[in-house]
Amino acid sequence: MKTKFGLASLLLVVAFVISGCSLAQSVMGTKGGTVSELWSDVPAPPNATKANIDIPPLVNLMIQGFIQAANAQNSNSDTKLESFNFIAYQTNDTPQQVADFYTADKMKTAGWNSEDTGGCQVGSGSSGVAGGFCAYGKQDSSGKQTVLMILPVQDESTKQTQIFFIRFEGTKK
Repeated sequence: MKTKFGLASLLLVVAFVISGCSLAQSVMGTKGGTVSELWSDVPAPPNATKANIDIPPLVNLMIQGFIQAANAQNSNSDTKLESFNFIAYQTNDTPQQVADFYTADKMKTAGWNSEDTGGCQVGSGSSGVAGGFCAYGKQDSSGKQTVLMILPVQDESTKQTQIFFIRFEGTKK
């Protein structure tokens, strides 16, 4: 799972850089969300409201590729992905402010206990549009593993930050 998670993380960061450069404008994204509320183990972002917005197109493709690769019949992964859900929020805060809110300590207090996830990283692309990537994981006593990705990215036109919460759940094979 660590290798696939690391690869997915890298691909998602590349996808944000590319989408920030407007190379993927013609690919359709997924609207809205698959859940109606933020999960109880994820602190709600301050100054943000739920939004019905597109997942950036390349991120959507990368997520689907991650799921397919993890569940491939000959996969070396020790985890079988069973679900993928997301929800989107929007805020006037910057991606850096969103990342600063989701500290490792705050997420650990909320139950995200994996030591091998990267926390938050934020940067800006060549166009000046800022974006970030946060990753947290946890495993419960039954062996259920969960990975949460928080993706704050600034919309070029509105200058608001869109926050995508993407949750993967699986069990040991």
